[in-house]
Amino acid sequence: MNKKNVFTITLCISFIMQMFSQEKQGISNTEKYKQFGLVWGLMKYQHSEVSNGKYNWDEKFVENFNKLESVTTQTNLDTFLLNFILSIPESKIKTNTNTDNLFTKNYDYKWIEQYSGNTELYPKLKKLENNTSIGNYYTSKSGIPTFDNEKGFKAFDYKIKSHRLLELFSFWNVIQYHDVNKYLMDKNWYSQLESFIDNFTNANSQFDYELAKTNLIVSLNDSHSYFFSKTVSDSLFKFKPPISVMNVNDTLVVSGIVNELAKKEDLKLGDFILEVNDMDIKSFRKQKIDSKLSSSNAAHLKYWTRFLLWNKEDSLKLKIKRKDSVTTKYVHLYQNFSKEEERSYLPFFSYKKEWQLIDDNIGYINLSTISKEETKKAFEAFSSTNGIILDLRNYPKNISGEEIAKYTYPDRREFIKILSPSRDRPSLANFGKPAISVIIDPFKAGSKNSNYYNKKIILLVNTTTQSKAEFIGMTIQASPTCITVGETTSGAPLNIAVFKSPDGTEIPFTSMGGFYPDGTGVQRNGLKIDYFVKETTSNFTADQYILKGIELIKAAENKAN
Repeated sequence: MNKKNVFTITLCISFIMQMFSQEKQGISNTEKYKQFGLVWGLMKYQHSEVSNGKYNWDEKFVENFNKLESVTTQTNLDTFLLNFILSIPESKIKTNTNTDNLFTKNYDYKWIEQYSGNTELYPKLKKLENNTSIGNYYTSKSGIPTFDNEKGFKAFDYKIKSHRLLELFSFWNVIQYHDVNKYLMDKNWYSQLESFIDNFTNANSQFDYELAKTNLIVSLNDSHSYFFSKTVSDSLFKFKPPISVMNVNDTLVVSGIVNELAKKEDLKLGDFILEVNDMDIKSFRKQKIDSKLSSSNAAHLKYWTRFLLWNKEDSLKLKIKRKDSVTTKYVHLYQNFSKEEERSYLPFFSYKKEWQLIDDNIGYINLSTISKEETKKAFEAFSSTNGIILDLRNYPKNISGEEIAKYTYPDRREFIKILSPSRDRPSLANFGKPAISVIIDPFKAGSKNSNYYNKKIILLVNTTTQSKAEFIGMTIQASPTCITVGETTSGAPLNIAVFKSPDGTEIPFTSMGGFYPDGTGVQRNGLKIDYFVKETTSNFTADQYILKGIELIKAAENKAN
């Protein structure tokens, strides 16, 4: 027998043994659930019939999930998955494998390759992967996720395992196919799936179920994805203190007090809190906040500092420093404050006016509530000032970036690039412009203006600068004289999509990617900062940001003179 025949026989025997082994080898529940959830999600968004909303796909999940218990081997599972696909008739299929000029960092169908040896199942999955004949039942015609047709699962019961796994795979697949920022997560979304499955499978109490859902959402690393169920909130944050605090490095500074109640507890504005329940602030925050809230970056977690002293019990042990004295005591917490108590609230510092002159001929505008009309008045009044400070440590309610650009741009200019989902190619995206751009380009602002404000503009930002505020901040930053002062912003500059999960929970996430014209990403990174404010408890004053802004304006004015 020649070597070629020996090799052929050996290969055949190996293949037969492998098939026999696969037939006999058991398959774990986690693996069964994973593979079914992946195929179910692929069909939901890329099957020509399912993606048009012709089936109650949640019911199909529960119905078929319950049949998985009888599946014991991979071979059985392959047959099960093939029959599941064949149970839905195909209509028109369009195939497109070209990804030229498309953003591909979120494209992840490698899991299909595990079926490459199955000549029936594999081609079906590949056809779905490359199908572009899909509806917009689960998204908008523009491609921006809207999920208006997701109504929840009426019979949802967290006690039923198939329902809990439906909750998981519904949301997991939404992110898998429609989150353009998925590639920015700390951990690969697919690599976490088995852990998520185990968490939801073993969540036998309502608290465990809600905590599994919390951990799922935290994994997005998206400051827009705020979620706290009442079950988790009541367990961790039922009672609150009569003070508000700022996180300055690893110390909490009392920045506001409910006056009468704070007096009872002997708490004063400017007190330093060094420890909570015998833990340093950094360790306590990591335990209490960091693992429970989705955040684009570590700096944004400071935004949730107010929750640090909220507790499931009605008191906290605090170590407090006031001047040179350090005391440790229990502070009483309250479930609610009366209207009178709320009215007695005193902040450490606040610029209450929307605009005013401060220091020596410097303008200040608080963008939080100022209107278009007041903005116009402010810029007219500040036309001969040495500089203007624009305070964006807030969420503007009545103004857009375009309204500021009217006064700060010498011409019309691009200030942002946006990454949008591709409507008929799930997981892919592009930097194209929406249809409205044929009338007006939404990524440009300003107009030709020889009288634009050409002195220094100081933009103040911090961890509360998020979403619309960051978008406005990017507009202002394109002003030729703008200097940005502060600390890392939220890192979620664009619109949100809201997905209504089977149990009725509405879960937001950032629906597009935001970039500066030079390609620098803002999602997760936050806005570009020219001067970071370094606050410490030793130099903590009324407003380090304002002081830095004044300093920069005066330096520019002195240089000009």
